[in-house]
Amino acid sequence: MKQIVKPSISWLTSDSSALLINDTSVVLVAVAANVDIYKSPTPPLADVQTALDNFTDGVAAAADGGKSAIAKRNNLRLILVGLVRQLANYVASACNGNMTNLLLSGFPTQKPTRQPVGVLPPPSNVTLTQGDRSGEVVAKASPVFGASLYTWTLTAATPGAAVQTAQSTAARDTFTGLTPGATYSITVNAIGTAGASDWSNPASLMVV
Repeated sequence: MKQIVKPSISWLTSDSSALLINDTSVVLVAVAANVDIYKSPTPPLADVQTALDNFTDGVAAAADGGKSAIAKRNNLRLILVGLVRQLANYVASACNGNMTNLLLSGFPTQKPTRQPVGVLPPPSNVTLTQGDRSGEVVAKASPVFGASLYTWTLTAATPGAAVQTAQSTAARDTFTGLTPGATYSITVNAIGTAGASDWSNPASLMVV
């Protein structure tokens, strides 16, 4: 008999706006990275990404508390949640009863042990790229399911250099005003309901 495994979708209604953005990003990255299992996602990942981008913009626009902007944000959330529910149904079928395949989708399972409780794992795949302007670096990491904030540290590779810190709700941040020709190292952790994770492995880049 095939094992019945299903993704949990309770987070779609319980997540704050910031968590919904983060956790949907986790799923999109994971499903895209496992194309051998999830060959033809329904709906297409591009459609979910568009809905996520629209909702992210809607959240920012509603920050001033305007009624029309809040109503638009709420509607965009409904659209995004609907698409992620469809994607969860696809994953439930495509994982073929295999728990490992389900976990590789980025969705938590319906088993309580897979819910994002306790200290989160550190972010992985930290990458640094040169920004559009001189002295600018863009830092990215794989998002961590259940993370509401990310804390970044930036340190110049010079003796006695002060550590700069920044926080973001997304698993990316941009650092500006850096010294061209200097090398900088960046680490990041993820913050959830149980506190901060361990720090990621550092990534370094010489700024131009």
